[in-house]
Amino acid sequence: MEIFITLLLSFAAFALIIWAFMHMRTPRFRMSREQFVKGLEDVIAGQADDNEWRVLTSYPMRHDPELERLRQECLDIEKSEYTGASPYLFTEAGIERLRVMRRQLLTDNTDNHQ
Repeated sequence: MEIFITLLLSFAAFALIIWAFMHMRTPRFRMSREQFVKGLEDVIAGQADDNEWRVLTSYPMRHDPELERLRQECLDIEKSEYTGASPYLFTEAGIERLRVMRRQLLTDNTDNHQ
């Protein structure tokens, strides 16, 4: 009888753990437009390092197609203008392209709030 109770309790514990894993959601990182603008501003001002740039551009933005388009544009800028030097991660031409992107994003945000 003790073996049966032990097996039953073991099975119940195992089933509970499996159930918990099945109902856990993986954490999702969702960058807001304000966070994206702040990240761009930090890069433009020379206050961001390579890790901050990676956070800004590494996560797909499925929740916001416009941000995803801008993230892809950032990756295109990175291909031709990225230096990785400190404090400015980009050439002057790259920084100017990021400024244009920032202005566009701020204009879009202003239009959406009116």
